[in-house]
Amino acid sequence: MAKRRTLKKAINTIASELIVECIGVQHNNPSIAKADLENIAKSIILMREDFVSRLSHVDKHQVKRFFTQLTDDLTVSTNEIVDAIYHLT
Repeated sequence: MAKRRTLKKAINTIASELIVECIGVQHNNPSIAKADLENIAKSIILMREDFVSRLSHVDKHQVKRFFTQLTDDLTVSTNEIVDAIYHLT
């Protein structure tokens, strides 16, 4: 099991990389609607807040299951956002 601090840093890194990717897509393709990118950026911020808050409330009886589910959910959410970013182009 990883430390909470390490997981929080990983979540923050993933969120910041996704935001940078949004900015890069907007820079490389200015014809994309700004509102679409703003909606994706908002979903990234909400995803980050959700996962960090979930990480702060761990059920002590099911720690391994909790962290497995958290990482699986993070992977799914990240993949959905990446797909949304690349479907704009």
